[in-house]
Amino acid sequence: MKKSVFFSTILTSSSSSSSFETDRSQLPLFAFSWWDDKGTFRAGDIATIKVKVLENADKIDKKVFNPILTVNGKEGNSSYVSTVLSDFEGDPNEWKISFTPIRVGLFNVLISEDRYKVDDSSLHFQVEPGLLFKLCLIELNNS
Repeated sequence: MKKSVFFSTILTSSSSSSSFETDRSQLPLFAFSWWDDKGTFRAGDIATIKVKVLENADKIDKKVFNPILTVNGKEGNSSYVSTVLSDFEGDPNEWKISFTPIRVGLFNVLISEDRYKVDDSSLHFQVEPGLLFKLCLIELNNS
């Protein structure tokens, strides 16, 4: 199985370089990667994205931190993924976003969060047929 590791740092934009530095120093810096470096799943598996806080973890208000997962342009639960859940409790080194891929193919993930200016599209994942996919085909054939 081919393993891919994706890391991305998130930058913010601003009209002047001095305000960029001031704004950036006040915001957390995030990176995202696949948990266990796994980027290929079977339909029905649980896919997990590791959320890494690189800087300013103490500046995050966990009550309002709510990144949005978009897969191939569809936000949250969609025809591509279901059961989108996030876990931002406890140690920031263990934070994660999980979902269940339900469609076979190659997909792009966008993670965004307006308050902390997160906008990351570095993750891609492959979904192969799995038990969920096969059960759906059997059900469709029996209809």
